[in-house]
Amino acid sequence: MKKIFILMIILLAIPFSVFAAKEVAMPLSVSAVKESETYNFEIKNAKDKDAVEIEVKSEGNDAKANLTKNVFVKNNKKYVSITQTELDSLVGPSSGYAFRLRFANSEGKSNYTDVLHLGKAPVFRNYSNWAYKDLMKAEDLKLFSKDLAANTKEKITREEFAEVAVKAYEIKYKRSAQGSVKHFKDTDNKYVNMACDLGIMNGKSKDKFAPKENITREDYAVVISNLFKLEDAKKIKIQDGKKISDYARESTYKTLNSGFLNLDEKKNFNPKNQMKREEVISSIVRHIWLKIYKSP
Repeated sequence: MKKIFILMIILLAIPFSVFAAKEVAMPLSVSAVKESETYNFEIKNAKDKDAVEIEVKSEGNDAKANLTKNVFVKNNKKYVSITQTELDSLVGPSSGYAFRLRFANSEGKSNYTDVLHLGKAPVFRNYSNWAYKDLMKAEDLKLFSKDLAANTKEKITREEFAEVAVKAYEIKYKRSAQGSVKHFKDTDNKYVNMACDLGIMNGKSKDKFAPKENITREDYAVVISNLFKLEDAKKIKIQDGKKISDYARESTYKTLNSGFLNLDEKKNFNPKNQMKREEVISSIVRHIWLKIYKSP
């Protein structure tokens, strides 16, 4: 009985954290600021070399990641920091991020801080990393609507493409487009009417536009050739050239020679493949940006 009593005293003396999930009662006291290409978090109640877990979420494509950093001291203040290069690698490029931090020392972890929002979330969402810079430029140019920006990896419809094409026309030629006449029975979309009036897009037939159909690479080539008045139709060897429709053949050469589109690694054009929103926007904005700002 005596031995049992002594054992109970010993067990009661052991910290509860041995049996429970390790949890540090004191949360971080943190403030954050971005300096150049580095996000610095000042942690007022940290010690030098403390381990801090950083949870980061891109506010552009919703990618999330965690990493652990050690506190360092600078000018008598305690910090952890993360660079833009690290963020690009972890969650991809974005103009806005959401952070949460907590202590992650060997004795246990604290609760996360409230979410810290740094930067400004881009208008566009769900994008490929390669398209980010072009989409940022397109956002500055107001080349797309919020509806179009909601998911840039989606395939682009013919009426959506009409909107982008008309806005590109207005930016490039510095004039407003008009579209008061209804041309097709299956849509009264103003951008479709504008694109038709400008002579840069046609319907599938005399009175049918097929607004909800997705734009193909060969149809994109035709519109781009019309929009930018491309001239270099020098023939290029294309492995799947026989698959290109006759009406799109010359435009295909023009867009390839002008750099709007490229062949794949097998030298195929894939004329019937449907294009994504980000592909269309990136292709167009690169041309417009160079014309306006003379820089990539």
